[in-house]
Amino acid sequence: MDAMIDLFTSFSGLLSLGIIGFVCVMAGYFTRMALNKMNKELEQQAK
Repeated sequence: MDAMIDLFTSFSGLLSLGIIGFVCVMAGYFTRMALNKMNKELEQQAK
């Protein structure tokens, strides 16, 4: 329980949460970008 309190109250814990959130958002962006590029390539091959 002390770890959770440190995670949400200390500067280093909040910084860690920020980094974890940023990495999740970045992974979602790259996944979306890759799926869009794959769909565009499939459309070009179909023509």
